[in-house]
Amino acid sequence: MEDRYGRKIEYLRVSVTQKCNLKCIYCDPEGENCKEGMEKNLSAAQIESIVKSMAKIGIKKVRITGGEPLVRSDIVEIVKRVSSIKEIEDVSMTTNGISLHRYACKLKEAGLKRLNISLDSLKEDKFKMITGGGTLKKTLDGIDAALEVGLSPIKINTVLIKGVNDDEIDDFIDLARARPVEVRFIELMPIGDFGEKNSDKIVFNSDVIKKRPHLKYLERSDKGAPAQYYAIEGHLGKVGFISPMSHKFCSECNRIRLTSDGKIRPCLGDNGEVDITEALSRDPEHLDRFIEDTVYNKPKGHHFGEDYTSSRKMSRIGG
Repeated sequence: MEDRYGRKIEYLRVSVTQKCNLKCIYCDPEGENCKEGMEKNLSAAQIESIVKSMAKIGIKKVRITGGEPLVRSDIVEIVKRVSSIKEIEDVSMTTNGISLHRYACKLKEAGLKRLNISLDSLKEDKFKMITGGGTLKKTLDGIDAALEVGLSPIKINTVLIKGVNDDEIDDFIDLARARPVEVRFIELMPIGDFGEKNSDKIVFNSDVIKKRPHLKYLERSDKGAPAQYYAIEGHLGKVGFISPMSHKFCSECNRIRLTSDGKIRPCLGDNGEVDITEALSRDPEHLDRFIEDTVYNKPKGHHFGEDYTSSRKMSRIGG
């Protein structure tokens, strides 16, 4: 369906948990979301009901996010339920890859098609610092396992932070030389304490591109997607740039978000959200009308760059 601004909304991001097995500096450095018993997640059956209702209004793509989705013991069941909905054409997942080597084959069999994997350093010590104790090898093993079972494309998401990992830009680009992966650089957003207090650490993607004339621009095939892609001669993969701070792509945004605690958040950079749990307890027609009304009223655009303070950390919204 189209929202009130004429955008065709086809993409749902479903956060299945706010918990994570890492403590990244720009997300949850204190590890608040790693603690047990902090949240009441939507069940696999509830997620399935919501996605079925969303599918009736035109949702075709679903991305499973967190937190870290692989910390849920029923994550394979969730993927299987969502992928079995006939109107859903594409099911993907965002993960930090720490547990992916154990799950890649099961997720593929359950209907997962592709993955986004967060990776903010290729240096062991720096990776451990950024992630609050993570092990680089586990994420790299997860990437290899996903490639081996045919989850494709694999998108490597890197949040660039000035003075922290911006010296590794070319090392990341080199990942796409021998692997059919998409390396994507994401500008630091003002969500959470780190992002709100460190606007001086934003690395603008336009500067990265300007310094690398060997990057060849690729025409966008999906205008609703946030990334602009570039090819490099001799590389199997490609490089993408997601630039919410320097390039506002709200007029082409085609997505809606569902949080793990049952809130529909129509825009990442707007604090407006509505609770869907009450509608879930009523008849299916009521749920359908509730979702249709919420999607129709998606805000016109985000508020980044306007002294914006998010009411939730990224892990509580969904990547």
